[in-house]
Amino acid sequence: SMDNTCSFLKYMDRLHTGPGWACEMTDMEGDIMAKDGTLSHKLLELWWHDPIECVQELMGNPAFRDAMTYVHAQACIHRCEQ
Repeated sequence: SMDNTCSFLKYMDRLHTGPGWACEMTDMEGDIMAKDGTLSHKLLELWWHDPIECVQELMGNPAFRDAMTYVHAQACIHRCEQ
């Protein structure tokens, strides 16, 4: 059990964090007209994880070792000849 907030936060800092977060700012156009007749815009934060890092983290996690299966498959694309 945690005695206070400080000990809880120290405990949390010791936990494994997994893949890092990335943030991109993106300008989104809305569907509401501004007073000058143009569509409104809003700058938004887009937070995301790299999906490859997420899969690597899951596949490398020993807690999931017995619950995971992998089947090798080959995908081919045939080109049409004219």
